[in-house]
Amino acid sequence: MPRTIRQETEAIGSDSFLDVVTNIVGILIILVMVVGIRIKNLPASAADDDPANRADVSALAREAESLERDMLGLEDQVRSVSLTTQARYQERGTLAYLLAEHEREINEAKKSLDAQTRSSFDMQRALSAAEHEAQRLEQAKTQTSQIKKRKPIQIKSYPTPLSHTVYGSEIHFQLRHGRLAFAPLIELANMAFDDAHSRSAGNAMTDTFMGTVGPLQDFQGEYIVELVPGGLHHRFTVYLLPVADDLGEKVDDAMKEFSRFRARLSELRPRQSTVTLWTYPDSFADYTRLKEYLYNLGFSVAGRPMEADMPIGGSTDGSRSAAQ
Repeated sequence: MPRTIRQETEAIGSDSFLDVVTNIVGILIILVMVVGIRIKNLPASAADDDPANRADVSALAREAESLERDMLGLEDQVRSVSLTTQARYQERGTLAYLLAEHEREINEAKKSLDAQTRSSFDMQRALSAAEHEAQRLEQAKTQTSQIKKRKPIQIKSYPTPLSHTVYGSEIHFQLRHGRLAFAPLIELANMAFDDAHSRSAGNAMTDTFMGTVGPLQDFQGEYIVELVPGGLHHRFTVYLLPVADDLGEKVDDAMKEFSRFRARLSELRPRQSTVTLWTYPDSFADYTRLKEYLYNLGFSVAGRPMEADMPIGGSTDGSRSAAQ
């Protein structure tokens, strides 16, 4: 912006100077013409006879000659100024061309620098990513070399014998909430049968009646006697209802030598008795442990999977346990 203002100022100054010189030259020309006209208009006789007139004519002639010389000098100055002005215009054009060429070179250099900068940035980013990956691989290598040799996993395998229906000595346990409790199914079933027999004496054809016995070993027995279709015989069903949710002892405690569970097992002959585990969904994992434990003690094991809200029970139309 300063360069442009200076160039415009120089151009305006040169043009103004030429205008002034031209005006002066025009004035001088007008004066010369006026003087010449005055000389021509003087009377010849008067000019020749009167010394004053001759003096005036001589003065006018000298003045005209001076003005002509001044005019010629001014013309020379005008030509000189015109040449100088043209030279300045040419110089200014040359400078403008050089300036434009310099700016073009600067722009080209900027573009080249931007491309180099982007290329350098991309290379730096790729180098950083490669270094990060190398560090990650080195860490993985170090961690791999530090991994200790794991102990081999021992998988125990037990032969699965054919299951058989239980006839003979059988004991029942409830496996629920991770606790093992003796379930007096046989005892409460006998008590319920005796109670039902006494109630049905003299009224054997009653269709259906219910009763309650116990509690015994923290279980209460409820039974139902109903006449089956056809009226040939009655169906007898008994259910064991626990009096609390936390019956028995924890499985880990039950497998200890002097537990109540072991005390119950001590009353049985291992090779001739079956342990039936009524197992609820929250204790299936404990069933696997107990089954292995009882196998090692020599007992047959029968599993009875139960739904969460289903009570332990038996019926004259039910099925016997299948032991392995």
